[in-house]
Amino acid sequence: MRTFQTVAAVLVYPAIMCLGIACEQDTPTEARPGRMATDAISTDLSQSYQVILSCTDGHSVVLWVDAATLTSLAADVDAINASGTGVTCTLGSTALDPSSQTTAWTVYDYNPSNNALAPRNAPDKMPATTSGSETKFDFLPGKFTALLTTTNRSLTGDLSTTTLMDEIRVSGSATTFVTQHGGGDCVHDVPAAVRFYFVSPSASGSSVGTPPAGFYTRFWWSNPVSLQLMSGTQSGTIIANVGDLSEWSDWNGQRANSSLEVLAAFEKAIQNVQTVGLSFGGLCFFETGVTVDPSTTSDEMFSSTFSETQ
Repeated sequence: MRTFQTVAAVLVYPAIMCLGIACEQDTPTEARPGRMATDAISTDLSQSYQVILSCTDGHSVVLWVDAATLTSLAADVDAINASGTGVTCTLGSTALDPSSQTTAWTVYDYNPSNNALAPRNAPDKMPATTSGSETKFDFLPGKFTALLTTTNRSLTGDLSTTTLMDEIRVSGSATTFVTQHGGGDCVHDVPAAVRFYFVSPSASGSSVGTPPAGFYTRFWWSNPVSLQLMSGTQSGTIIANVGDLSEWSDWNGQRANSSLEVLAAFEKAIQNVQTVGLSFGGLCFFETGVTVDPSTTSDEMFSSTFSETQ
């Protein structure tokens, strides 16, 4: 497999970063210099790519794209970089061997730098296991778990009239969970929370966001629907209507009905979902990752029973 490293981008957010969070503002309050992107992307038109978009505030997202979408995504990120303000991000892509792709549920943790995602896709990494409709994984000591997602075609595609439901259980002796980067309440790392998340690479608005960033509307989080992770043994159910405009916000914290441009991108997104599942973070930053409070024990197991109804 070949790896293509591309752009260092610069994002603009308000006083708190609005990366997949419940922030509704998009007016920059602070400017910081960034570096221009000069690397060209070399692509094989028949190849598929796994893309990881990572930012220095500790947020990262994953998607699978064709060559045309990869080129478009790089242009979107490059346009933000050209603004010269914000948080530095990198866009990395890896050519996929079709035989290595899987539709199983996959857990993604932040790597030791806490700036990029790494999948648990090997037996020695304690991957998620699925039996029937229930998927389980262990919280690992010192690891912030960010995502539990699937690309299963029976659960993706046109979800515009779909209701998502997940029966969630955690079991173990931990006393609390934490997120990072003040994502709990925009100041502290508590409370930790889990919520629905989906990706649609085709849903791009070229003028959405400040500065313009087409990729913002490719990533959506249920907002405010979530379950707070408060103790080592608890359970609860979250339910979200995919077509309800009031229940979702994008990468830039914009509600699906915040503007005609965002609305158009959202409607395209929910008809072309590529990845769906759960995101772990807080009530402010939605995907900063969650781990067991390091001052307590870490024998925690997470259980997800995910379902969809029309």
